[in-house]
Amino acid sequence: MNNCPNCLASNPFKKVYRDGLVFVKCEFCNTIFEDTSTRKTRESRELSGSIRNQVQNKAPTETDFRLIGMFIWFVIILGISVSIIDAIFWSD
Repeated sequence: MNNCPNCLASNPFKKVYRDGLVFVKCEFCNTIFEDTSTRKTRESRELSGSIRNQVQNKAPTETDFRLIGMFIWFVIILGISVSIIDAIFWSD
């Protein structure tokens, strides 16, 4: 931004830091704009932090898959045995 859109002054901007944000203020008409160049760097920092957290999460291992498989087999065998026992006791 070289010219202020309100007063058309050339290069009147001064950076103002408030509440962790960076604003650009026109010295002549006191118009305030958010500085977009610093906002992009802040968003990229947040993105890299979220990617870092995703990398640190535990990935499933081979033993996890074995436990899931054993549980599925257990449920299948239990279902078959219950149906056999049901057929034995209720058949007349």
